[in-house]
Formats: sequence, C-alpha cells, structure tokens
Amino acid sequence: MTDSYQPIIDREFAEKFLRAADDPFAYPVYLLFHEFWAGAPQSAIDGYLETLHGLPGAEAFLAERHLPEPLTMDDLAACAPGTLGHAFRRFVVDGDLTESLARDYKAFNEQLTSQGALDRLPEDLSYTIVRGFQMHDMLHVITGHDASPLGELGMAAFHFAQLRFPYHAIRMAVTMAHLAFVQPGHTESAMDAISRGWLMGRSIDNIHFVKWEQELHTPLDDIRARVGVTPMLAQAA
Repeated sequence: MTDSYQPIIDREFAEKFLRAADDPFAYPVYLLFHEFWAGAPQSAIDGYLETLHGLPGAEAFLAERHLPEPLTMDDLAACAPGTLGHAFRRFVVDGDLTESLARDYKAFNEQLTSQGALDRLPEDLSYTIVRGFQMHDMLHVITGHDASPLGELGMAAFHFAQLRFPYHAIRMAVTMAHLAFVQPGHTESAMDAISRGWLMGRSIDNIHFVKWEQELHTPLDDIRARVGVTPMLAQAA
C-alpha cells in the first residue's frame, strides 16, 4: 500500500515554529509571521484575506491606508491628565517602551518587501500588520491590559477575537504548543488571560479601524464608555 500523505504545512517553517515554541521570547512571533508566507498554503492566505475584508469597517480602513508618523514623547507630554494621550505616555514610561514608541514598523515592512521576503503576503494584510503594530500599545491602554507577559497574552487574544489575523493566530499556536510541550504548569494562568482577552474582544465592536492618534486629548474614561470597554485589572507576571 502506497502512502499518499502529502504535508500541508511547510516543513522549513514548521522547524522555525518549533523553535519559537521552545522559547517564545528567544524566537518571537513577528519573525514567524514574516517567515510564514513563502511556503504558506494558498488556501490559508485566501482565507485570512477574505476574513479581513468581511469585517465591518474594513473596506474603508483598507482603502484609506492611514499610516501616521510615529508619535513622540513630546506629543504625549502635551496631553492633560485623564486623557488617552496622558495614559499612553504613562504606559510607555512605566513599561520602558520609549524605543518601541519610536520604532518605524512601516520601514521594517518595506525593507522585507524589497528583499522579496513578503512576495506572497497580500498588500491588505501587509498594511494591516503595520497599522496593528502602530496601535498595539494604545489599545493596551484602552483595554487596560498591562505590559506583563500575561497582559501581552490577553492583548493578543483580544486582537485575535477582533481581527482573526494571522499574526495573532500564530501567536496563539506558539503559546499552545509551549504550554503543551514545555510549560504545562503555566496553563491555568495563560488560559485565563487568553479567555479574558478573547471575550472582551468578542463583546465589543471592532476598535482596530479607528484613528486613535487623533483622540489623544479625549478623556480615556469617555473612550472606554463609548466603545463599551470595562478595563482589565493588572495581571500577575
């Protein structure tokens, strides 16, 4: 009897996935995201693109291609206490994220594109990941997820619930593999964080298609009330 089995997942990518599952901090998901596309099944690429286009508000978001310049600490320093900008500045300072604030994700993405690494990544998905990196920390502030490992995990689940995006799907897969094969003792705390983030993302309208940089001076409580967010309490590391 002939074995007709044909692998679907690219085996070179699978080896990199296992490396990330061994130690997600040593081999971060953003590397896997960019390495996925060269050998990705076309059905997966088509499925992610179809899902993105089907989200309410996505078509206008994708058509405009809004990508503002990175915010500066001076921009945030001008924001009054109680505003989104003031809370965002505190999040950046407390988490020592000043370098992250200034990082130009657009340039990084363009560099990989020019090198041919993202030839099979659809332009709409490419734009969405760049915009997602721009907004990530600001959505931390709006949702109340802190910058601890569990806070980041909850935030990833929130993103995944709202976007069904491949970056966050890969993040969830790496986390599950790490829990299953390396650190089962962390299962309860990790799954609690994932569940809370996922349910929050499912319970409110999509907030990824908003120009939050234009609302730095809006009271944070008003924003949370408007979008229906009950902020998360601090997570233990």
